[in-house]
Amino acid sequence: MVILHYFFWGQKSLILFQVTPDLKTNFLGLMKTYIIKQTISIVLFTVVLLSLGCKKTLTGPAQDIPGRRDYVWSVDTLNYPYNTISRIWGSSPTDVWVVSRGGDLDKTIFHFDGNRWKTDGISRPISPSAIWGFANDNIFIGGGNGKIWNNNGGGWHENAVLTKDGSTQIVFDGMWGDLPNDLFAFGAYPDSNGAANNSVIANYTDKWTMLNTDNIKGIIEHLYKNKIDGKTYLQAINIGGWAHPDSTILYEYSHSEFTKIYSSVWSNDFAGDISLINGEVYFVLGKRIAKRIGNEFTTLLNIENTNFYNAIWGRNSKDIFLRMTDGLAHYNGSDVEYLLHFDKPRTPIFGAALFEKEVFFIVYEAQTNLNIIYHGVLK
Repeated sequence: MVILHYFFWGQKSLILFQVTPDLKTNFLGLMKTYIIKQTISIVLFTVVLLSLGCKKTLTGPAQDIPGRRDYVWSVDTLNYPYNTISRIWGSSPTDVWVVSRGGDLDKTIFHFDGNRWKTDGISRPISPSAIWGFANDNIFIGGGNGKIWNNNGGGWHENAVLTKDGSTQIVFDGMWGDLPNDLFAFGAYPDSNGAANNSVIANYTDKWTMLNTDNIKGIIEHLYKNKIDGKTYLQAINIGGWAHPDSTILYEYSHSEFTKIYSSVWSNDFAGDISLINGEVYFVLGKRIAKRIGNEFTTLLNIENTNFYNAIWGRNSKDIFLRMTDGLAHYNGSDVEYLLHFDKPRTPIFGAALFEKEVFFIVYEAQTNLNIIYHGVLK
């Protein structure tokens, strides 16, 4: 644009030079001064544009900042036998919720207010195995028999009881949504062999509707929408029973169609999973962490430690927490380092809630039957 602008002024000066001979000397002097001033203005304008353009190019897009590791950890123990806590969600470090699907029905929902964990002691006819929210006054839980409850700030109330193909045995194993009018609840109900392989995905907009999942099989454990390509990805666990080994399957959902993009036996070396990190879906493919670009997986990290346990959570590509069979590790874009070591076997991490400077991890000690919540705060 600057060059065209300069060319325009040049053309104008040539036209103005077409004057009578007796006025030529004085006129040329005036025009010379005029043209010089205009040229200086244009050159300065060009320099400013080039400076701004160069500045943008040199700076480029914001880069992910490596995550810090200087956490101060505290440990809270919830000693409620048979109430295994398996899901967590929070709107802030002073508003964190966890749920348990079994045990006493008055001890299935716990809340952390920034000081301590507590339950209201109210017995409810729901065994929650899923939780998601959008604010401290808009939280959902899902459980067995197709039940979904909601807390709008005034306590928990039944929101819906859903069925699929006439079945009332739906168990919702997870929930996720990026908007209050676009929430998903997912899980499965038993097939003819009694295994929970009939997939279920319910979507709430202004009402609950069931997606057609006839072409997929397994318990839907995780489902996220990728902001990069707008596609939805999900992980299913197919229960093999006596006939086949259990397996994990990853699907892409786009234009009302499910496409299988990865499958494996359910083992540490091969199992597949997904996680949402800063709006992007990350894929766990055995010991490999990847993104999906186009229709191909692009590897970000190969994990050499054999104790990696096929699950990740993170804030960005250089701030990722890794579930290990013996603790919790962290990847900062350069290397992997343990943050926590567990001294007892069979101590899985079931979930995490991450905030800017604080993190919560729910852990189950099978040996002691204790629910443990690790709370880390950056120094």
